Amino acid sequence: MKFRTGLLIGLAVGYRLSKRAILTEDDPYVVTGPQRRELPSGLAANPAVRAVSDRAQRLADQATVASLDAIRRTRFAIQSRLGEPGDQAAWN
Repeated sequence: MKFRTGLLIGLAVGYRLSKRAILTEDDPYVVTGPQRRELPSGLAANPAVRAVSDRAQRLADQATVASLDAIRRTRFAIQSRLGEPGDQAAWN
């Protein structure tokens, strides 16, 4: 009885390990984009690179804020046009 139980457990573990190897393979039909990479340690310590990357981050933040402001203005304009009585844009 003990030998048979051990054999069954061993077969189950072996089957699971073989299935895990198959299931964790990369799928050739899945396309992934570029992955983020760390800057080499020499570039990260360079003050010029740090200054440029900081400035680029600030510009990206400013662009995000400007984009959100434009979206808010557009939404407000649409809501005000739809809310006016007798307006052609209102759906009656």
